[in-house]
Amino acid sequence: MADHPSLAANGKRSTFADYAQYFPVIELDTTFYGLKTADLVRRWQAQVPAGFQFIIKASKLMTKHAATQDLVAEFSRFNDMVAPLTATHQLHAVLCQFPPYFGVTAENVRYLQNMNQWLPDLPVAIEFRHPSWYLPAYRAATIDLLKAAGDIHVVVDEAQTVSGSVPLVPIATNPELTILRLHGRNQAWGQSGAKTTERTNYRYSQAELEAFALIVKHLKSKNVTVIFNNNGGHDAAANAQSFIEMLGLDFPGLAPRQLDLF
Repeated sequence: MADHPSLAANGKRSTFADYAQYFPVIELDTTFYGLKTADLVRRWQAQVPAGFQFIIKASKLMTKHAATQDLVAEFSRFNDMVAPLTATHQLHAVLCQFPPYFGVTAENVRYLQNMNQWLPDLPVAIEFRHPSWYLPAYRAATIDLLKAAGDIHVVVDEAQTVSGSVPLVPIATNPELTILRLHGRNQAWGQSGAKTTERTNYRYSQAELEAFALIVKHLKSKNVTVIFNNNGGHDAAANAQSFIEMLGLDFPGLAPRQLDLF
């Protein structure tokens, strides 16, 4: 059971200062498209309270969405980028979201093992998009692989489509942290060519949020962080706030409220 669950809406449109008024953690996907400088990260930190946490997405080169001839250097640049966050204990997790074609192979298992060596002493969170990792023949081995590395399992909720979706597997692999990442259930999720705003355009119902609350309570990590990524129609922040109220959560150390996000 989670002692201190926390949550956030995926922050694409509002500023860090805006989100820090309501949430203790934010997920940033801008680094997926290209790594930033440590100086920029320090400017991010200057906008939020000292205890505010960042989930930083690994770059597309790091998660094999694109090829590079200098992979180790990319990981080195990532480590340099997040150094200001690790120094202040504000790096909540490194989100490594792998592509839908990253399935179970010996090569990919070795890659996951190498990746932990390239991100030494960082909280690595793994999100799979290929369903093979959770097939009955491989599920236990997948969980054991993450546990052995100390990796954080990203439990995902997404639309279940015939093209092959990842199921919701509420299992913790790290005693300190599990991430529950909610993408919504819009059936455009599995459609080729669908825009991200369409695929994540979904508002969770009260009953669906209540089901997630039960999952949070039974996940065996000290902290369960819930990320609402259903932001295609601007529903993420409102759903996150409803979830906070449902669980009766109160986060100390937030920034003074000046903006109504909802």
